Amino acid sequence: RIKMEKRKVSEDGMELSVLGFGCWQLGQKGSDDYWQVEYTQELANKMVSAAAEAGVTYFDTAEDYAAGDSESQLGEALKNMEASLRKKVVIGSKVLPNHCDNIRKYLEGTLSRLGIDCIDLYMVHWPIDKNSMAHFASDAKTASGGRDYAVADKNATPDAPPVQAAFQELMKLQKEGKIKHIGVSNFGAEQLKEALSTGVKIAINQLCYNLIFRAIEFDIVPVCRENKIGIIAYSPLMQGILSGAYSTPDEVPIYRARTRHFNGKRPKSRHGEEGHEKLLFETLDRIKAIAAEADITMGNLALAWPLHTEGVLSVIAGVTKESQIGRNAAAVAQKIPDDVLKKLDEATVDLKQAMGSNADLWQGGDDGRIQ
Repeated sequence: RIKMEKRKVSEDGMELSVLGFGCWQLGQKGSDDYWQVEYTQELANKMVSAAAEAGVTYFDTAEDYAAGDSESQLGEALKNMEASLRKKVVIGSKVLPNHCDNIRKYLEGTLSRLGIDCIDLYMVHWPIDKNSMAHFASDAKTASGGRDYAVADKNATPDAPPVQAAFQELMKLQKEGKIKHIGVSNFGAEQLKEALSTGVKIAINQLCYNLIFRAIEFDIVPVCRENKIGIIAYSPLMQGILSGAYSTPDEVPIYRARTRHFNGKRPKSRHGEEGHEKLLFETLDRIKAIAAEADITMGNLALAWPLHTEGVLSVIAGVTKESQIGRNAAAVAQKIPDDVLKKLDEATVDLKQAMGSNADLWQGGDDGRIQ
C-alpha cells in the first residue's frame, strides 16, 4: 500500500492527508441531482472505510450537501468504521453564510448529524454577504428533490449578518471546545483580511484550484501564505473535465457546463460571459499530450498538480467506486518532475490569463462573490 503523505501549514496547524474525501455526493438522491447519482448509506459505509484504509484521514462535508444528509451519512459511516481508523479521522464541515446569524444552532445540527461533540474544522462556506447568500436563498429543487445549484435568488435574500459578530461567535464556540479549527471557503483576499481583522485564527481557506482554473494564484494564495492559512483545493479534476472524458463542450453535463469556461448562454448558466470554450479544449489537448509524454494518466496528473503549489495541504476528490480510491491515492503520491511542471504551466497560462483573477467559477464580471 502507498503511504499517504500528511501536511500542515505551521507547527500548531491542522494536519491533513494530501488526499481528502469529498462528501458532496453523499446523500444524493438520484439522476436529476447535481452529481447524477444515488448515494446510499451502504455505499457511503463502504467508500468511507475503504478511503480510511488507504490512508485518507480528511473527510470534507457541509450542512448544505444533500440538505444535511451528507453529514448524516458520513456520521453513520464513521460509526461503522474500525476504531483504529476512526481515531485518525479529521472532519471538516461548513456553515452557510445565510446561517451566520445563529452559528451555534447550525453547528449543533452539524455535530448531531455527524454524531460528535467537537468538529475538527468548521468553515464558513461562502463569504458573509448578500451576493453569496443569494445562491442559497432560493427554494428551487431538481426533479430528485436536491438543491438546484444553478438558481440564485437575490430577492429572497435577507440582509447579511455582521462579519465581526459571526467570527466572534465562532471563536466563542472554539473556546467552548465545540470547534478545534476555524476555516473559510471561497474567501477572496479582501474577505480574508476582513475576517482576520476580527482577531480570528483562520486555519484553512478551501478554494477551487486546478490546471484549468488558476485564479487563486493572482491574489488569494499570497494572502494565505502570508497569514499561514492552509489551502484545501476542491474540484482538482474540474468535476471530471480534467480526466479527459469529454472532447467537445456539448458532451459536458449541464450542471458542469455552468462554469465561466463555457458560454453563458448554456442552460443553467448565470455568469453572462462569453466563456472560453475553444481555448479550454485547446488547453485540455495540451495537458493530454504532456500527460502522455510523461506516461501519467491525465486525471492522475491533474489530481497531483495542485499539491505542487506551496501552501496547498490537500486536494478533495469524491468517489463512487472503490477502484477510484486506490487510483487517487497513487496519483497524489506522485512527485511531478520540474520539467513537466514547467510544461503544464506554459500549457495552461493562456487560459489562466483569459479567465483572470475572478476566483468565482459561476458568477462573472462585477458579480463575482469572491473578492
